[in-house]
Amino acid sequence: MNRFSRNKCYAQSDADVLPFLSEHLMKSRRVLFIGTVGVETSSLYFATVLAAAKCVDFRFMVERRRDSSKTLNDIGASHVAYLERTIPRDQLRFEDVRIVADDGATVGGRVAARAADSWYEDDYADVVIDATGMSRGICFPLVKQAIERSVQSGANVHVLMATNDHREIRLESESNDRAEWMHGFQGTMGLDVSADNLKLWVPQLAENSLAQMSTMFQALSANSPVAEVCPIVPFPSARPRRGDDLLFEFGDLLLGDWESSHLNIIYAHESDPMDVFQSISRMDAARKEVFQATNQTAITVLSPNGWRMGSLGMLLAAIDLDLPMLYVETIGYTTASAPPAGLTVQKPNHLWHVWLAGVPYDNSIELA
Repeated sequence: MNRFSRNKCYAQSDADVLPFLSEHLMKSRRVLFIGTVGVETSSLYFATVLAAAKCVDFRFMVERRRDSSKTLNDIGASHVAYLERTIPRDQLRFEDVRIVADDGATVGGRVAARAADSWYEDDYADVVIDATGMSRGICFPLVKQAIERSVQSGANVHVLMATNDHREIRLESESNDRAEWMHGFQGTMGLDVSADNLKLWVPQLAENSLAQMSTMFQALSANSPVAEVCPIVPFPSARPRRGDDLLFEFGDLLLGDWESSHLNIIYAHESDPMDVFQSISRMDAARKEVFQATNQTAITVLSPNGWRMGSLGMLLAAIDLDLPMLYVETIGYTTASAPPAGLTVQKPNHLWHVWLAGVPYDNSIELA
């Protein structure tokens, strides 16, 4: 398969991203763009930039959760209206995706992948997943699906992400009461063959997520203990004390149920997904080398949660190293923020493009 690996991954950031969009995607033969109608205006940015290109077919997932506040519903409606004004109607389509079933099971990733499957029937030279506003349970299965489909089609696969240092809308989330394996990222977890594996859990720490972390840890240790917990903390960060504040918030768990220590902490750059990717890759490789001399099998379990750039790095590690991902889905959002006075799509603070499969990997040129 002609795709990225830990030793070779073509990525661009900030000032290099827009020239790439202009010189490659907007001049491509035909492009499939898959995005979502997010709450932040940053989720509209890449679609706005590419809207002038006649070669792009835009498909937007509309994530349906439990009833949100009127403010969030109004924001969503205004974003849909903006896209309808900005993109020609014959290039634009929306797809409703239900996130949680009536019985509480998470179905969003499976539903999204099923909906997207028919889009690949057309012949596209490039497939773009805009991860900016997507939930992880939707985005990660779509990215894996795109890479798998590129094996037959030969299409280039790209991920775009834009973030701001500060949120426009402060969200209060309601999480599911169960931890589940992300669609397409379960591997052998839950099967008898993996029952005796030594588990290294790598959770991504985020504010106000103690309950979700406890739920995941309990699920992961239900049948056999977790051997080690190595949390990822954002550092450097736009807010320098963020990492310290998170470690203080999770102090009781770290030293209590997790039986971890500060030596186990992984520090990764808040706005650089490649730093997260490489950190996990080095850790996983070192751990496998240690256990080669024993009769035990070790497996690394990832739990994306928190800042989006870090989650993108976790996704890259999960695909490259074939690692399972355990998470708790968000089933609803509310906000106490006032609705924005108007809709202005400005350039976000951070831009990333990762070329996951296709042309760069068809030759021997080493790209970093």
